[in-house]
Amino acid sequence: MENQNKNALQITAQYPAERYNLLVPMQTVAEIAEIHKPVMNAVQISINPADKEIYMQEKAKEAWTGRDGKYHPATPAGWALTKKGLNKLMRAAGIKILGTRPIIPSTCQKCAEVNRSIGRPVNCGACGNKDVKFEARISVPQLTGENIEIVAHKEIAVQDAAEGMTENQRKEFLKFRNEMCETKAINRALRAAMHIKGTYTIEELRKPFVVAYLVPNLDNEAVKAEAVKHFFTTSQELYGGHMTDTRKAIFVEDDIEEGMEYETPAKPISQPSAQSYKELPQEHPRQMQQNAANKSTTPEPNTTYVCSVCGAKCSDRVVAYSQQKFGKTLCMKCQKAEGGGR
Repeated sequence: MENQNKNALQITAQYPAERYNLLVPMQTVAEIAEIHKPVMNAVQISINPADKEIYMQEKAKEAWTGRDGKYHPATPAGWALTKKGLNKLMRAAGIKILGTRPIIPSTCQKCAEVNRSIGRPVNCGACGNKDVKFEARISVPQLTGENIEIVAHKEIAVQDAAEGMTENQRKEFLKFRNEMCETKAINRALRAAMHIKGTYTIEELRKPFVVAYLVPNLDNEAVKAEAVKHFFTTSQELYGGHMTDTRKAIFVEDDIEEGMEYETPAKPISQPSAQSYKELPQEHPRQMQQNAANKSTTPEPNTTYVCSVCGAKCSDRVVAYSQQKFGKTLCMKCQKAEGGGR
């Protein structure tokens, strides 16, 4: 226990908040077990914009007085971390990217739901929607000895993101929107995992960032023996900060505004309800939509269908054509009355 308390005190004693940006959940540090030992790394982020580790998110504002006479003090520029800067912190914190995948954008989900309800097939690719959405999963070692998964989504609504672009800019943007969306999903997960603020002043960025995670304590004989035993076993994550394959997953809430370069994970992350997140099959989004459409419009075998207008019996072939053409079940006579006879 003395060692645990000593470890807990070392972070604030060695890295005082007035000199460092602490990215450590201080309330959990005291729970370090004897089989682990903490690793603390100080990372210096370059404040030179040419190094592309930071970018200006908010411009500086001069002091001004409103018409009501209220004085507004000057505010310095707000700088955010780029992908390059976040990757430096990710490596120092022992975080691993587990994977990314495309998922169905909100617009396509609504389209599929509407068409499923009216029995009309979804003709993916026929519409002009080019929105994209990605999911990113990362593994984050904790000072409690466990690893957790952070799951974040990013959706790019093309109409909003491309507003104000020239035609050439829009074409270039559309070419790389998938890569941009995937990167932003990863960045979003990293910011949430490490509690990165939305913006920092240059003075704050001059201070190194401190990250911490656990490794097996090889001074402990039992841990040392286990480490030697599994040295050549790839399934054992020796430096992952946990001794089992079980991870707790935490889901980052979706953006309020889409198409932004930066999303602020300001509030503590909490486990969402089942309605907030639905696990999707590992299929391509377009194939998933088409499968759902085919399922909703293809007649089941050995089923009797009747016309929704006159009640006459209809064959499977007539029903399939009617659903595709009119969005409802009509016999041949009623189809001709609707003006769509073959």
